[in-house]
Amino acid sequence: MSILIDELEARKNDYIVVADVINSMAEVTNSTSSQVVDYLNAHNIDECLMMFYMDENYNFYQYNSFLLGLGNDAKTTYFKAADVMAFEPITKHGIFKESQATNSMVHDVYGRTYDVNQHKKNREDDYLTLGETLDFLNYNTDVNSLAYDYVKLRDIARRKLITPCFYFDGHVGSFRGDSDDSNNGFYTEVIAGYFTYRSLAEEICRYDDHMKLPNDGVMIYSILEKKTAAYVDYDDVFLFYDKPQGLDEAEKFKITHIEAEEIRFSKRALNSYIASLANASQDDTPAQNDSELLAKLEKLQSENNDLNARLLTARNTYKQHRNEIKALTEKNEQADIEKAKLIEQLSKAELTDKPANSVTHSNTDIQNIKKAAIRQFNRSIAVALIDLDYQSNLRKGDIVNFIMPHMKELAYVLADEQADKAKVLTVKYKTIYDTHLQGLEFKQGTQTTKERERVNIELLFKKQLPVTE
Repeated sequence: MSILIDELEARKNDYIVVADVINSMAEVTNSTSSQVVDYLNAHNIDECLMMFYMDENYNFYQYNSFLLGLGNDAKTTYFKAADVMAFEPITKHGIFKESQATNSMVHDVYGRTYDVNQHKKNREDDYLTLGETLDFLNYNTDVNSLAYDYVKLRDIARRKLITPCFYFDGHVGSFRGDSDDSNNGFYTEVIAGYFTYRSLAEEICRYDDHMKLPNDGVMIYSILEKKTAAYVDYDDVFLFYDKPQGLDEAEKFKITHIEAEEIRFSKRALNSYIASLANASQDDTPAQNDSELLAKLEKLQSENNDLNARLLTARNTYKQHRNEIKALTEKNEQADIEKAKLIEQLSKAELTDKPANSVTHSNTDIQNIKKAAIRQFNRSIAVALIDLDYQSNLRKGDIVNFIMPHMKELAYVLADEQADKAKVLTVKYKTIYDTHLQGLEFKQGTQTTKERERVNIELLFKKQLPVTE
């Protein structure tokens, strides 16, 4: 880990953004950016200083262009800091002292900046494994108190006195309203840092090979390195080893598990926790000494933590599914429109004594046409539901139950609103299941009660999630 941090630090210290050089010179010399560019161009800066660009993995490559006409690319290209410090037309103005040789800001495509000094502080922190954390706590806390073990470590993590996390270096992504519409609002970039999620504390006492990440993403605990200001600590993100192209690949490629042995604790946070224990032991107020009040306080804290967790879950669920709900509602409305058109076409066919080919149909023929239309109507609804069910949660029986009332409604219309004739046109559950939906693919197996509640089709299409923001 220390080797990686040293490498990232060296990359940041060795380069400086071209736009920062131009803007700093303009400010010191009371000039415009264009005047600075003309000045540097007149001093043959292109022959003396090479420009670079940085890829998604923070590797630098030569940028074959000229300073004059660089335009917006000045914000995403770099000079070597050593070259800038050695170029006399720049250094003679006293712009870049030693303390300014490193770039302290990162920029994103929306014009925002983010101070990387916090990132440097994060890189100064050490992160300890579970075993190292227990050794550290037992060595630095009161020897007369109970020894720390995995259970006690999990309990203080549950109370948010310390936060478990894990390291990741790769692509992170989230839905951002100001990102490129070509990716449907899904923005990604490479970030090195530590991540956490609410239930990670529960994994401390488990010994499984892998831990499952939550479906609604993880939170950034601390950032070590990134290129833009698009993300900050505690943003909710999804993790990817490879950059996804659009929402379909994002759903397919997102990381769902991590190694159980990857849990880490910030040494800086552990020191803060130990200091809080020392302060608590010096507090002689009646409230600290009253065990009954302490019990009430702990209960209230637990209830507050639970409410906060539920609020966070509701917020994340709403953010993740609001677009999906809108799309499903629109498709449901479109299905109702298609249904109305089909009913209208069938009604016209029934009222016409002779079709376009001048062939007269008997009552039996008309009855068979109506039954065929109902069969095709049932099958069309099933195909639409299968297409919407991209997570494959619906069983065949779910879809048949959904079709039944709509089939009866169509039969009632085709039978001139005569219930006895409409009953002749409808079919039983088994006929739809075995015949009408033959050849379509469905999820196999028996549903659990929990699954049956989750995939209720009426809820899926009609019930809106609560607005929490």
